[in-house]
Amino acid sequence: MYCKIVLSLLRGGVVVVAVAVVCTTAGAAEPPKLHVGLSASFALSGGGALWVTDRVGNQLIRVDPAAGRVKWRLGIPSSPFGLAYGAGSVWVGSRNGARVTRVNPTTKKVLKRISVGAAPYALAFGAGSVWVSNESSHTVSRISPKRNKVVKTIRVGGGPNGIAVAFRKVWVADYGASHLIRIDPVRNRVEKRISLPKADWISASADALWVSSETGKIYKVDPVSMAVLATVTVGANPLATTWVGGNLWVPNIDDNSVSVVDPATSSVVSTSPTGQSPLAVASAAGHAWVTSDFDGDLWRVDP
Repeated sequence: MYCKIVLSLLRGGVVVVAVAVVCTTAGAAEPPKLHVGLSASFALSGGGALWVTDRVGNQLIRVDPAAGRVKWRLGIPSSPFGLAYGAGSVWVGSRNGARVTRVNPTTKKVLKRISVGAAPYALAFGAGSVWVSNESSHTVSRISPKRNKVVKTIRVGGGPNGIAVAFRKVWVADYGASHLIRIDPVRNRVEKRISLPKADWISASADALWVSSETGKIYKVDPVSMAVLATVTVGANPLATTWVGGNLWVPNIDDNSVSVVDPATSSVVSTSPTGQSPLAVASAAGHAWVTSDFDGDLWRVDP
């Protein structure tokens, strides 16, 4: 048997600590893991690589997912956290620096540092732009890769966290005001919002949005009507989900587990223990890669 006990989560510049225990049955083996730094915070697949931020060690890590090894590291100051991949670059948001760093994924060269709002949380690429949710300034920054600057700042409300581009719209999970917000990228303005308690992260499927809530739920939302189509109970405090093998993988940071949701039935098909404080899941080289924000491990799990 093995158990995972401690967690830590950065929320608005404050470390929130909770304790939970999740154990396997006797004889179960831990999944393979790769130690990447002081903290494995966010992870993203892009350009044939797996990208991981270490917010405590202040670095961006490039992982070769096929070989299961770190390829290189790059220092990024001020608590790097959210990631996006697009326009031939990796984009890294710094929680304590109010900036996004543009990095060449091949040469490891920093191409530009771009000022955004306070406490950038999540990033997404789409509609020809990089979109950044700024938790403390309650805004979304739109970055033009051609101009390497913010071309629009959109006020959204309480405390935006997750962000996604899908169905020709930009979607923002406003944790602070408990809203899901839809932005029109043509007019750069909020066009609709609905109430979703403690909305946090967003993943899109072919026909719906799947929104994590820190109440321990995943909400399936219709992108046109914005009606809630289903509610799935997962683990404690689900965060940055992703699609692996046709299922939604959900990291539950407060109970050190990952839940797998079948979108056809909107139900959990399995829940397994992972490392301490799993914050994000990424899909690469046929595996699910789960970050451990507390201890800097990246766990490789077979779907």
